[in-house]
Amino acid sequence: MIVLAREVFLCKCSTDVPSDRSGDAESSRVRFVSGAARHLELLDPALHDADRVDEFRARLARGEYWLVGLVGDEIATYTWLHTRPRCEYPYLPGCAFALPDDYGYGYDAWTLPARRGGGLRRAAFVEELRVLSALGKAWEASFFVHYQLEGAARSLARACVKVVPLWRVALDRRGPGRRHVVAERLVTDGGGARPEFPITPTAG
Repeated sequence: MIVLAREVFLCKCSTDVPSDRSGDAESSRVRFVSGAARHLELLDPALHDADRVDEFRARLARGEYWLVGLVGDEIATYTWLHTRPRCEYPYLPGCAFALPDDYGYGYDAWTLPARRGGGLRRAAFVEELRVLSALGKAWEASFFVHYQLEGAARSLARACVKVVPLWRVALDRRGPGRRHVVAERLVTDGGGARPEFPITPTAG
């Protein structure tokens, strides 16, 4: 889901989660699979235009992991994962971080509008952690928009997943003509993630 924001948090979650899939009644009906080109045909064109589908096809060609949650033949939810040593939040230009070797990155999560609010996103997030664990990663890095962070942390806590904010990133508009992102470190070492843009003077 595309969410435009001027303040986001880079967070980490441990991939050490239980192997069993117990959850809400709604999420228990979902079958998670590794998405492939054939699954692109299941995307509703009213919600995913041709350019978007082409973008997904390019991601698959790059070797990214498309976690797809199916209810029957319907794509109910999905998330994209990759294990490159760099992650970006493209809706804040210049917001990019170098990631440690034991991190994977999850992004562009989406749930079918008619199925939101039933626990699917929480179930998908836990499944993401299992996928990254199988790929040898100890942590998943994700960006959370500031007004979504608290609710997401509460929801994931129900699945025994702790969200650890590492960096706060915001758009700095101070001064004439200034428009760039700055980062504030929220934990001592920044979780090992390193911003590729300025750190605020108040950062620890």
